[in-house]
Amino acid sequence: MSFSPIVNGTGLVGWEFLNRTREKQQASFEKSPLIARETARFAQQIQTVQTSEQLMENRNLLKVALGAFGLDEDLNNRAFIKQVLDSDLSDSKSLANRLADKRYLGLAKAFNFAGTGGPTFEGSQSGSDLAAKLDKLKASDDLLSDRTLLRATLQSFGLEKDIGNEYFLKQVLESDLTDAGSFANRLSDTRYVDLAKTFDFPGKGRPADTLYGFVAAFGDRIDTLSSADDLLDAPDLVTAALSVFGLEKDFANLDRPDFLRNVLESDPYDDLSFAARLDDKRYVALSKAFGFGDPDTGTSKAEKLVTLLSTRTKTVELVGDLFNDVGLTLGVMDFYNLPQGAGKIDFARRVVDSDRTDPTSLINVYPDKRYRAFANSFDFKEPSSTRTYAPGFIDSITRNYLDRQFENGVGESDPNMRIALSLDRDLAQLIKRGGSEDTQWFSVMASKPLRTVFETAFGLPTSFGTLDLDLQLAGFKERSERMFGTEKVSDYGEPEKLDQLRRRFLLYGAQQDPVGLSSGAGVLLALLSGFSV
Repeated sequence: MSFSPIVNGTGLVGWEFLNRTREKQQASFEKSPLIARETARFAQQIQTVQTSEQLMENRNLLKVALGAFGLDEDLNNRAFIKQVLDSDLSDSKSLANRLADKRYLGLAKAFNFAGTGGPTFEGSQSGSDLAAKLDKLKASDDLLSDRTLLRATLQSFGLEKDIGNEYFLKQVLESDLTDAGSFANRLSDTRYVDLAKTFDFPGKGRPADTLYGFVAAFGDRIDTLSSADDLLDAPDLVTAALSVFGLEKDFANLDRPDFLRNVLESDPYDDLSFAARLDDKRYVALSKAFGFGDPDTGTSKAEKLVTLLSTRTKTVELVGDLFNDVGLTLGVMDFYNLPQGAGKIDFARRVVDSDRTDPTSLINVYPDKRYRAFANSFDFKEPSSTRTYAPGFIDSITRNYLDRQFENGVGESDPNMRIALSLDRDLAQLIKRGGSEDTQWFSVMASKPLRTVFETAFGLPTSFGTLDLDLQLAGFKERSERMFGTEKVSDYGEPEKLDQLRRRFLLYGAQQDPVGLSSGAGVLLALLSGFSV
């Protein structure tokens, strides 16, 4: 049996009782089987919702989502809510932006199905924010050793049951997702793959294979290399240079100690030089990168690349990060000695975008291996289309739902008491949205609970709403100035004035309301009682 909030008395008497007992009453209310089941189910199932359609199809989740914004009455208004959720918030003419009731805008912003950045709730950390924070971790042990961060991470994937199974989680986090037989890929629950993909710890452990590994190795030493011998005397630099061109395995199999020296000392612009006569064009690209065989070489391509990547503030993680920056694209293609004429960038992207698992794809069949080295130049991640609901988002939604459901329970006994409970939140949200003084009064008029509070506190009948909007605006301002000493809605955000407004609302709401009068008589009474128009 569910707990029903108790309201002992009406008006100010009932309010004082509710204030004294609210904390205990609400705690009991939240533990009631139905409410506890609804919130637990929301936390468990929300991670599966990737589209507005999926939210609409799950009535239990939709009930909590709408209830968190006080929109319970729209549970069956599916077509309308779908349009709200799919509103393009960057378009001022979209449905959510045009509705006067800003609760719908709040709902659309929270789930953000039509925008980028994922779901977020004011004051909570979004899924993308959480992912960005966690991406800074370098190894699985960094995450596993931080219990608080680990718990928040697992909760965001709905995997909190694994919090104590560190050996299992370590295997998941260190899985190489490019290997179909890796631990995470063999698990039936795809959430573990999503977890491993978020961090990509194996990828972070192999920086030498990428241009970032090359820059890390050569960064503060590139200026000291004036000859092939300088490079050959540094085995770690040789490894980095060969790896970035994908030549480390080929060179290891060659039983010719002077082979690499001959490559490095070749004149890269002489078609008859040692490097130029080799079938694999990566060797001449390597020769040109350092330019040891060309006495006229000024700043080498290797130096230019180190400078280019070292001064770039944004890390290249996605394919788009590379190709959306033409200067960066050309700089990297030049390092690999790739042609840069018309259509060459588009061709290079086709190589990078091709399916590595398909033996007939472009990257696997094109004979010029420089393009494969270029495709491997960065540890590109797959763009994530998975929405992640961070713990802060889930907590905020369920907290709002619980508060509003408690208010609804109170409202079953006394509707005015429910409005009094929500007044702080509703008024604070309106004031925070800002806008001109008149805009805020129009927002009060558009909000049913706020209009009720002000109309009742000002002694205005509900039929007052039939007047022209400009007359209503003037009426609210005049009454506000006369009764509370201000024409500004924002002044009611002050605790003392807010309390005065609420107490007056409760006092007059408990008495005979002029709503019982006819529409015309109610407006006439309001005008005769001191409201000048």
